[in-house]
Amino acid sequence: MKTLILGGVRSGKSRLAEQLASADGRPVTCIATATARDDPEMAARIAAHQARRPAGWVLVEEPLGLAAALAEHARAGTCVLVDCLTLWLTNLLLANDAALLEREQAALLETLEAAPGELILVGNETGMGIVPLGELT
Repeated sequence: MKTLILGGVRSGKSRLAEQLASADGRPVTCIATATARDDPEMAARIAAHQARRPAGWVLVEEPLGLAAALAEHARAGTCVLVDCLTLWLTNLLLANDAALLEREQAALLETLEAAPGELILVGNETGMGIVPLGELT
């Protein structure tokens, strides 16, 4: 089963996804796409997410190669939580490599279709809630 959770920035999407993954009862792998770079606020958000996750979860930090990470970790009898698609896409856009963006998007769509087990995906609905000012947003 595949679940997509969308919502505004800081609307509780990750908490809901974590609750669903915990309630599922299967072993959980969390694929985290966020990178802090030199942003203290993002570093604090990442630390809060890490502190909230159960100790038994497997954590995979993958900012770009999401399809490969899913292919490696999605198995029957498991639950994979991807948090977050929006940050993954942002990372690809910041890589400034159109060919990489196209390859990764195509690979993700192909991998999602065939992925076994429970899959929970989190993403932002762009424009909902507070929209930061800036060129990329």
